[in-house]
Amino acid sequence: MGKRKADKPGTDVPMVSSDLNVKTAWLYYVEGLTQEQIAEKLGVSRVKVMRTLAACTAEGVVITTINAETAAQVALERALEKRWDLDAAVVIPTPSDKENLEKAIGHAVALYLGEQMQDGMTLAIGGGATLHASLAFMARRQLKSASVIGLVGSLPHSQWINPSIVAAKVAEVFGVDSYQITAPVMVHDPALRDLLWEQPELLEVRQRAADADIALITVGEISPDATIFRHAIVPAALIPSLKAKGAVANILSYFVDAAGKLVDHEVNDRVMAIGLDVVSAIPNVVLAAGGRHKIAAIRAALKAVEANVLITDSETAKALSEG
Repeated sequence: MGKRKADKPGTDVPMVSSDLNVKTAWLYYVEGLTQEQIAEKLGVSRVKVMRTLAACTAEGVVITTINAETAAQVALERALEKRWDLDAAVVIPTPSDKENLEKAIGHAVALYLGEQMQDGMTLAIGGGATLHASLAFMARRQLKSASVIGLVGSLPHSQWINPSIVAAKVAEVFGVDSYQITAPVMVHDPALRDLLWEQPELLEVRQRAADADIALITVGEISPDATIFRHAIVPAALIPSLKAKGAVANILSYFVDAAGKLVDHEVNDRVMAIGLDVVSAIPNVVLAAGGRHKIAAIRAALKAVEANVLITDSETAKALSEG
């Protein structure tokens, strides 16, 4: 048997097929050849290959599917974005051990901040277990002309749950200054709260928060297991009266109803935190929360602060996209 002509220099024979369109699509989508390689094999121009591939898609010869473990998560993200008019949603797999949920969402928060925070930007941040969990996954960077603003006051007994700790540690990660509300999260008298907000230093913090580029917050439900009650930031004894007023969620220690409106309860008049109306006006409001026990609270929070981005888990995402 003689030597094939195709083996001789300059005598390559163009590839043929019973259906060159399908063959072109096969080489590109299945075998992963580049358009230039296909053009060489078929003996046609790259423009011809491009047109053929476009025609295959338009005519239904090629139906693209995404075969990846994250495809279901992306589908949920798109459902959330449409249902809640979000700019973006980030959905992570729900951990098999629900005790790891805050850590898993915290990891996603750290990745988000790592991508979004740039020189010259200001981050306004709340507190809570989920945001504290994110600290373990944040990569240190040195930003220029950036800052972090704490959205909530402090606790006299400084432990991980202290909201000001989260803001200070995030600022440390990015190598920037932090600004804090140097007053208790809860004061005993509404008149004292009003007096504190008249202080120039605190007015400056509030203005810096209003001028922030990103607001990062979480939300808690109304139950004894919620962080705000479990750690006695607000006495658990107030739960019945809060529920009687329609409270379903707490955001930055403010209590809101299912419509996202502040409930008519005296505790809301004693909170030292940036107002939800101020937070809502920040260009990019990111809400990070998950767990089926928080679904009603998350729905309320999405309305209360007009969130742009939601970071949550797949089980929660499914429930939120359905109702």
